[in-house]
Amino acid sequence: MKTKLFIAISLLAASAFGQTALLSTTITAAMTNTTSQNVAVGSTANIVSGTSRLYILDKGGQGRGELTGIVTVVSSGVLNIPRGSQFRSAHPALSVAVIIPTAQAIQSYDPVGSCVAANTLYTPWINQSNGNQWLCSTKTLSWVAGFNNFYEPDGPTADVASVAGLTVVTSRLFHVTGTNAITGWTLPATFNGGSFCTIPDGAYTTTTATNILIASTATAGRLLCFTWDSSATKWVPSY
Repeated sequence: MKTKLFIAISLLAASAFGQTALLSTTITAAMTNTTSQNVAVGSTANIVSGTSRLYILDKGGQGRGELTGIVTVVSSGVLNIPRGSQFRSAHPALSVAVIIPTAQAIQSYDPVGSCVAANTLYTPWINQSNGNQWLCSTKTLSWVAGFNNFYEPDGPTADVASVAGLTVVTSRLFHVTGTNAITGWTLPATFNGGSFCTIPDGAYTTTTATNILIASTATAGRLLCFTWDSSATKWVPSY
């Protein structure tokens, strides 16, 4: 009886476990490198005053970011951000501020070995010491390079279905299924610049309705890549 009860509790705990995607906001005004300051942000909706920290990545792409101290919500759209001495620097307006809800959401080393996405507490895995982001691939069950990572991704992540509208960019390399007309790509929360490539499983198309510079028709099995032009705020396709 005890064995059955233990198994039931274990299954219940396992079913309740899952990874949480990190969210972000933007720094809407340039920051100086002072030790503490009030900063305007795009939204404070997902920030818990007295608990959350920020990992700030300058727009346009960079290596290492800056991990702040615990922030305080001063008012709607304004944070008081304490700064540490390590990696503290000025940041331009529209820099990405990844919201770090707990200490477990930020790491100080790169992951190794195999992985299971459902057993990963937070995604992406961010190494604060070098800025590398990592994703657990559901196709290879291994860690692959995410955005802001100088390593090339050595495998695709989960498949993404083409949507007749905006389609979410999940990683730097993924299969796109279906043939719907994608009107634009949704920026990942932790993205601050760079490129991604799709492996088309069908002849999906893209339009210029939102943030893609020129329209394309994918060829099944031929990589179609997109690079973010931060000045034009558009994705530039490889063909």
